Amino acid sequence: MTLLELKNVSVAYGRIEAIHDMSFSVDEGEIVSLIGANGAGKSTTMKTISGLLNPSKGTITFDGTDITKMKAHIRVVQGISQAPEGRGIFPGMTVLENLDMGAFGRKDRSGMSADFDRVFSLFPRLAERKTQVGGTMSGGEQQMLAIGRALMSAPRLLLLDEPSMGLAPQFIKQIFSIISEINAQGTTILLVEQNANQALARANRGFVLETGSITHSGTGRELLANPAIKEAYLGVG
Repeated sequence: MTLLELKNVSVAYGRIEAIHDMSFSVDEGEIVSLIGANGAGKSTTMKTISGLLNPSKGTITFDGTDITKMKAHIRVVQGISQAPEGRGIFPGMTVLENLDMGAFGRKDRSGMSADFDRVFSLFPRLAERKTQVGGTMSGGEQQMLAIGRALMSAPRLLLLDEPSMGLAPQFIKQIFSIISEINAQGTTILLVEQNANQALARANRGFVLETGSITHSGTGRELLANPAIKEAYLGVG
């Protein structure tokens, strides 16, 4: 079943069009990866889906409902949550306080308790640092916290924007393993990632963005085997 669908979406910053006539879908239960160079429009696409940017044309549908003009905070309530590029945690708040902010607006206390347990099971390091201030944590730990905070809204669709950016290799491997586990637990994931090898290896499907448009699409395996993709994004000539 299609969970998210973009149809002919364009987004502009003033006179500069960042994404042009973009159409793609994400089915329930999938991991879908968007890859591309810096400036290709990946983060703009994510911000548009989460409601932080408004499209100049086109429609966005989530679970059969047109959300094109829906406010960002309402989209969170509807089931879309984002861990943004750069993590965006609250640096002066503790781990528990950051996670509480992710559950802002929820009233199901038993469900929130279960999601705290889920986050601490996925990220044992966060459980060890519940009272630590977020800004004093390492980059990898802050990324875990950003993903955990997004999970606290109980999303049906989790948007992950560059989760491996700036992380040490051991954290990159761990983060991608956890992303696969989150998906296996039933959360649909749309992943923007410059580490194309890791992203496509875990993706059911993928899309390649170049200057605001989709130029290639296919299963993760198909894109990994595509000679043009290998040369441009995987460092294989």
